[in-house]
Amino acid sequence: NEETPNLVLAEAGTGVGKTLGYLAPATLWAEKNLGSVWVSTYTRNLQRQIEGELSRLYPLPEIKERKVAVRKGRENYLCLLNFEDATASPALANNPRVGVALGLIARWIAVTRDGDLSGSDFPGWLPSLLGWNSTQGLADRRGECIYSACPHYRKCFVEKNIRQAKRADIVIANHALVMHQTALAPDDADLPNRYIFDEGHHLFESADSAFSL
Repeated sequence: NEETPNLVLAEAGTGVGKTLGYLAPATLWAEKNLGSVWVSTYTRNLQRQIEGELSRLYPLPEIKERKVAVRKGRENYLCLLNFEDATASPALANNPRVGVALGLIARWIAVTRDGDLSGSDFPGWLPSLLGWNSTQGLADRRGECIYSACPHYRKCFVEKNIRQAKRADIVIANHALVMHQTALAPDDADLPNRYIFDEGHHLFESADSAFSL
C-alpha cells in the first residue's frame, strides 16, 4: 500500500557508529531522489554532533553549506526588529553599558553565519558580560513575530534558515521543532516526509508537549 509509511526501528550501543550508519544512506537517498531527509534529535548539543559528523561525508565547507541545514526554533535566533527597538530605547542614552552591549551585538550581526544565539559563532562570554536582556533576550521568545510585515523580513535570520532548509539534502532538526510543525499544520504539503529520529526514546515527551499545547 503506497499510503502506508515504511518504518525501521533500530537500536545500537554507544560507539558502534550508528550516526554515520544512518547519515550515509540518507545522503545517498537525498542525492538520488533530489529530496531531503530530516534528522531529528533531542538537544542542541546533539544537533552540533550530527552536524560535525556530516563533515566526514561533506569535507568541503562550500558543499556542506549547500547540502546541510540546521533547523531550530525561532527563539534561538536574534530578531533584527527587537535589536532595532533596543537601539531606539531610552535606556541607551542613560546607560553606557547598554550601548556597549548593543555595539558588540551589532559587530556580531555583521559577521555571523546564521544569527544563532546558541550557535558556534556566538561568543559564549557575551551573556555573562552584557546581561541576558542585551543578548539572548533579543530573540523572539514571546511569539510576537509579524512575519512578512516586518521591515527586516528579507534579512531575517529565521526566514533565511527556513529557506536554506528547503534547499538542503539533510536538515538537522530537533524533536520539539518537528512536533511543533506537525501539530500546527499536519496536512501541510511542504512538511518533509523522510525522517530519522535519533534519540527516539525522547520523542514521546516532545510530542506530548507540542500536541497538548
